[in-house]
Amino acid sequence: MSQVFDIFKIYVDQLRDGHADKINDEVSPQFLEVQEKELVFTDPVKLEGETYLANDDLILHLNIVAFASIPCSICNERVKVEIGLNNFYHAEPLDNITTKVFDFSSIVREAILLEVPAFAECHEGKCPHRKAIEKYIKSEPAQGQPREDEVYRPFADLE
Repeated sequence: MSQVFDIFKIYVDQLRDGHADKINDEVSPQFLEVQEKELVFTDPVKLEGETYLANDDLILHLNIVAFASIPCSICNERVKVEIGLNNFYHAEPLDNITTKVFDFSSIVREAILLEVPAFAECHEGKCPHRKAIEKYIKSEPAQGQPREDEVYRPFADLE
């Protein structure tokens, strides 16, 4: 694994004259700065792609793979969920990069955190504890039967 801070630095002057900089590395998930009980990142984050200049913009093109551990929405056991961002693009105007060194760690962090699912279920969506709570889950009516909110009740307001 690379040093956390160096992998995220892009030296803009090295990209002049049509040069591209390849990115292919793994970085500790500590840069995500997630300190929550319900959301944990333990595996290295994989970054692969390139960065280059296009007119007056710095272009960052990445494939990102991270793994989050979140509780199963049924039984609360930990579930490891893959977060994959394919063909992620970010354009940064060169006017915003005053130091000629661009740190893209916050961009990757934000992209990953936006993709964390709100819910997950263990055993690939077939939690063994589902039977215990099935009576509390509202099920869809049989085909051809109206849903509860579609049934006309003319006397519902009389009480």
